Amino acid sequence: GTFGEEGTGMGQFDSPCDMQISQEGMVYVADRDNSRIQVFHSDWTVSHIIDGKVSGHGRFIGPAGISLDLTGNVHVTYGSSSSVKVFSASGQFIYKYDQTQMKHPVDIAIDS
Repeated sequence: GTFGEEGTGMGQFDSPCDMQISQEGMVYVADRDNSRIQVFHSDWTVSHIIDGKVSGHGRFIGPAGISLDLTGNVHVTYGSSSSVKVFSASGQFIYKYDQTQMKHPVDIAIDS
C-alpha cells in the first residue's frame, strides 16, 4: 500500500490521533484503531512499531495520546484506561502508572 493511506500495513494508519517528534528527529504516531505507535525516521521511512496488541504488561488498546520525555521514553494514554504506559524509545515496556484523578485521559504532556 501507499504511505499514509488507511490500512494495517507499515506506514498505513487507521485513525491516527497524535504525533510527537523526538530530539533526534524520530516521528512517533499514535495509530489508534491499529493499537500501535508507529515510529519513523525523519525521511518517513519506518523504524519500528510499539505494538499494543501484545500480551502482558505492555498491552494497550486504542492509543489516544503520546508524549516523549527527555530520556526518549514514550508515555501512552489509551482506550478506556486511567493509566499511562511508558516504553523506551525502542519500544520496550518499562512501567505503568495510574492516574486515579483522571478518567479516560485522551492526551498527555510531559514538562521537560
